[in-house]
Amino acid sequence: MIRIHFTAADLGRVVFPAEPEPLWEAALAARVLGDRAIPPAARRWRRVAGPRVRPSMRPLFKLIAPGGQFPDFLTPVVEAPGLEAAVEVLCDTPAEVVRDQLGPWLPAQVEPFMEGLLAGRAGSRRALGNAVREFHQQVLTPSGSELERRYGADLALRSRALLLGGVDAMLNGLHSDITWTSPVLTSYGLGAGPTFDIRLEGRGLQLYPSAFTAECLALDVPDRRPVLVYPCADLFLDEADDTDALADLLGRTRATVLRALAASASTTQLARRCGISLASTSDHTRILRAAGLITTHRAGGTALHSLTATGHHLLRSPTEPAAVRRVP
Repeated sequence: MIRIHFTAADLGRVVFPAEPEPLWEAALAARVLGDRAIPPAARRWRRVAGPRVRPSMRPLFKLIAPGGQFPDFLTPVVEAPGLEAAVEVLCDTPAEVVRDQLGPWLPAQVEPFMEGLLAGRAGSRRALGNAVREFHQQVLTPSGSELERRYGADLALRSRALLLGGVDAMLNGLHSDITWTSPVLTSYGLGAGPTFDIRLEGRGLQLYPSAFTAECLALDVPDRRPVLVYPCADLFLDEADDTDALADLLGRTRATVLRALAASASTTQLARRCGISLASTSDHTRILRAAGLITTHRAGGTALHSLTATGHHLLRSPTEPAAVRRVP
């Protein structure tokens, strides 16, 4: 069980990453490839992704314990967006931090890669960085658009809960295994076990929805905003369905674009989620905007697209019972 203790200041410092973070995705996905307690969506993903794993990715898997734990330094704070920036921060982890977090759990004799990582050697750092990079490119990227849609759809649910019911409603509706009784957020986990207390004390909390876990995971290190990873809502229908009323109405690609906007996105984010070109994305958003289904505003030179009330209603019609449906 995890108990997170809030102060009044922490309620105003609850945040979500705007999109999946590369190192969290790598750690959680690598973990799920060896973890049995995972949600159905992750089991389906594992059957497809498992064969893509290569021996060159072993340095990443060496940091995932048999029980699913991984060191805090594998998911550092990364200020700049993108995989390369994240890998650079990971490879710059001080050797003393690696030793503090891994040393107590390792046997006296370790393999050359781990020995080099503990010593801060450049070769081991490069091997880890290359493993994460290749894992993203070969294992995560082929299913990246669906993973982003799942992540975005969960954020849309939290945004709506916050809009309609405030922070209390948003925290209380995160997951069936999570309860909010102010000032404590409690995750009960999958079984009996020790209780961990996290006292935010003004640091706030980052919430991270993931399709790769069936239980909540927490990160709490000094001088950093704690993180709670929770199972994201499984909003996609996975059974085969030849009828798609929304696609019949709008066209398949345009319906995909509308569904992908369950969470607001820039044109670039939207193109990535849907797997289409920027030009095609701009064309579809123009038509959806003209139809009153989305709205677009500019901030700092970036176009941000969001559903209108009519767009939300269309996605929540009887043909879209879960707000977002998986598009083949």
